[in-house]
Amino acid sequence: MDIRSWARGDVFSTAEARAAGIDPGLLRRMVARRELHPLDRGWYAVRPPVDDRDHHLLRTEALRRQFAGRAVPSHHSALALLGSALLRPDLATVHLTRLGDRLSRRRPGLALHQAVPGLPIGPTVPLAEAIVQSGMANSPLDALVAADDALHRGLLQPHDLTRATARFATHESIGPVRQILTEADARIESPGESLLGHALRRLGYRLVPQFTVTVDGTAYRADFGIVGTRVLAEFDGEVKYADRRALFAEKRREDAIRGRGWGFARFVWAELHRLDLIDRRVKEAIRLTRCT
Repeated sequence: MDIRSWARGDVFSTAEARAAGIDPGLLRRMVARRELHPLDRGWYAVRPPVDDRDHHLLRTEALRRQFAGRAVPSHHSALALLGSALLRPDLATVHLTRLGDRLSRRRPGLALHQAVPGLPIGPTVPLAEAIVQSGMANSPLDALVAADDALHRGLLQPHDLTRATARFATHESIGPVRQILTEADARIESPGESLLGHALRRLGYRLVPQFTVTVDGTAYRADFGIVGTRVLAEFDGEVKYADRRALFAEKRREDAIRGRGWGFARFVWAELHRLDLIDRRVKEAIRLTRCT
């Protein structure tokens, strides 16, 4: 029998295997031959995980079915299932939220959270609530990255985030999450932009995301325009200019914009937590534009 033909979502349990007449000894031999891949006690995947996120998704599917009717995926586990941008979640731990009681417990690889009063019941915790939960469990920046992504893709509106934070109003860790979600903006297009925008706002700069500069009839977009200056702030991802033609086009774009008296302050991933560096680079760009 081909287990893959009836394993739902590439996942099955020993109970399902037993019902299909599969001997436990066969399962052990298939694991030893790496034809099956253990996910949790009594649960297996019929294919190897592609990466850590995929492994988390497979384990989430297994635990979702194990707790079917009693709990649903939440926090960053729900965000992963919903295809949201993730910043730095603990992918070794699956998060579920109970549907009917106020008990919570933890064991290695699983965090089972108490029920949230009034929470709509669905396949997962609603997206806005999962964003807030992720921010409380991981960091407020995790919530901002996921919120910007959801707003940009049209999956949420700002009032959804307001409703979700109100639902967790009594949680002691909600304050920083509520505050950072006031920055969430549908114009932000990547996690790197979310982090750069937050850093610049912390430094006191006012920003216009996806700022447009028109040169000789051609409109060019920058990640941020810094209000009151002629400086454009941009996040450069690792693969942004992997294509030589893209790199050449970007250089022509930047030369054209600089020729109209604008300056650039560019940042990469490793610099996004360096407020001192970001501030110095922006101030230097401002100084240079005033000298031209």
